[in-house]
Amino acid sequence: MLTTSVNTDYNNDLHDWNAIEHQVEHIAKAGFTHTQWIHDWEGEYLYSKSEMFQARDVLSYYGLKAHTIHASEGGQRDLFDAQGRKVPHVRERCTRIRKDYTNPNEYLRLAGVDLIKNRFDLCSHIGAKAMVLHMQLPFGMFRRSSSDMEDYYQQVYKSFDEVQPYAKAAGVKIALENLLFTPVEYELDKFERLFQRYDFDFLGLCYDSGHASIMCQDNYYLYLEKYHDRLCVTHLQDTDSVPREKLDDDVVVVQADAHRVPFTGVLDWQKIAYWVARAPLEMPADFEIGLKYNQSFESEKEEMDLLSDCHERALKFHQLVLNEKELL
Repeated sequence: MLTTSVNTDYNNDLHDWNAIEHQVEHIAKAGFTHTQWIHDWEGEYLYSKSEMFQARDVLSYYGLKAHTIHASEGGQRDLFDAQGRKVPHVRERCTRIRKDYTNPNEYLRLAGVDLIKNRFDLCSHIGAKAMVLHMQLPFGMFRRSSSDMEDYYQQVYKSFDEVQPYAKAAGVKIALENLLFTPVEYELDKFERLFQRYDFDFLGLCYDSGHASIMCQDNYYLYLEKYHDRLCVTHLQDTDSVPREKLDDDVVVVQADAHRVPFTGVLDWQKIAYWVARAPLEMPADFEIGLKYNQSFESEKEEMDLLSDCHERALKFHQLVLNEKELL
């Protein structure tokens, strides 16, 4: 059976259960079998137990299975530059995040651990087996001071050491995502450090194809080639990439991360299917797309047409993976 999965925030991440249920309902109507639960992924919001049951019951009512979820960064990092543009605060350590498992302030680091545990609890309630997690690297600080970089990772190690028993008891993996903005050498160092320290029962890779198409200018498939044996989640989306000389312009990079449906941009989906087929990832592969994001659809038909088109592309990709598996 061909299975398919798409993000529950394909149109918006409004803090509103009506908006959440609307998107879940339409995902099911379009024919998807699974979903990645992505809501409140950027702030410090903690789900109550009753909300976890609500998420479980909403998915069950519409006949959807929770494949994975997206954890939260613990707070918004955006700042405004001299031109008044909103830009991510990622090059330096963002110590104002109140629930950040990498924070040098021990109270805020522990609050970040609590937030991660809250999302493990959500996984347990809705049946998801993997949780995507961002690890924003303050690479500007890393470039200036190797000792500050080691201090940063010591906080990460403490947090992961503390949550690892909790995750394993819940039967849920963390999937570290390849991110925007951070130069490839620092992302590779992140994965090398953490994959050497933690086993696959606890920690794997979330491959974001759109991020890779922007940041990995020499090889969009680098993380798949190096770490396909750790692949447990995907964020499949397409982009037009950006010129190499624009990589230091964070606004341009954010705008390029368009979350278009696969097969519409620069990526070779046959090559991605090749590596997914050789990975331990449990299908379906999650699509992470934006359909008129934060805009209103002109009609119910427009929304369903766009979602149905996305579903057909998800079926196409799953078939590519099955074809590759037959060659193994």
